[in-house]
Amino acid sequence: MATARFGLEAAPNDDEFVFRLDDDERIGQARAILAGTETSKIHVQGRVVAEKSDHNPDWNFHLDPGSITFFDQADEDCDASAHYVAMQLDRVGEEGFLPDNVWAPARSKITRELDS
Repeated sequence: MATARFGLEAAPNDDEFVFRLDDDERIGQARAILAGTETSKIHVQGRVVAEKSDHNPDWNFHLDPGSITFFDQADEDCDASAHYVAMQLDRVGEEGFLPDNVWAPARSKITRELDS
């Protein structure tokens, strides 16, 4: 199974957030977004896991690699900057804030693929 890591900017002035993909199809989608050949579903969403990970050690949360998909428009209840999610991590999944623990930053942008 292939594994790839990508940098994500969730909002202007956010520090880089790193997510991992373990699915060949989704890795191809992320690469197409970076290459500019995918222009519709270009934003990243996934289920928040409230713990550090080896691939994203600068943050107190990461995204479950198996839950990550790409979207065009998000529900505003799922939209937040990475810093806000990190500061409000104990509220994730509560009514009105990232329902079902899904984070879908509306202005998210894949910035690069990291070396494996």
